[in-house]
Amino acid sequence: MIGRRRRAVRRTSDGFVLDLDVDEVHLLRRLIGEVRQLVTGASPDDPKLARLFPPAYTDDDGSESEYRRLMHDELVTSRATAIDTVETTLAASETSKNRVVFDAAGLEALATSLNSVRLVLGTLLGITDEDDEPDHDVPEVALYHFLSWMLDGVVEALMTGG
Repeated sequence: MIGRRRRAVRRTSDGFVLDLDVDEVHLLRRLIGEVRQLVTGASPDDPKLARLFPPAYTDDDGSESEYRRLMHDELVTSRATAIDTVETTLAASETSKNRVVFDAAGLEALATSLNSVRLVLGTLLGITDEDDEPDHDVPEVALYHFLSWMLDGVVEALMTGG
């Protein structure tokens, strides 16, 4: 239908289905892989990670340092585990005619992974919590909107059961 966007996720008897073309699947695999490398290999102080791992204690350096010491590895592991789940599902989809099927746990992992990519990209684009709209016209802005659309569809599917 003209002027109407397709839904990002739909529920079928197989599970939650994303109808993505081959290029979209490759793009997601690349972006999620790049975020994995960043999350698992970059310094915790890397500015690109600022929105992925925001401070828990903004006015107490000692408490913040202790929080990071105790929680950083767990936070990295949870993001990496979500990425593993999504990468496995996306890799399996390459032979299934552009259908990517997730179960509920996989869809939650996709939400986490998409959000991670959006947060890093938003940081690179200078998007803040107060201003969720990029103020410049570069190809990455279209990518940001695509990821936002996908994440919105995933969250909607999780909340309503598809």
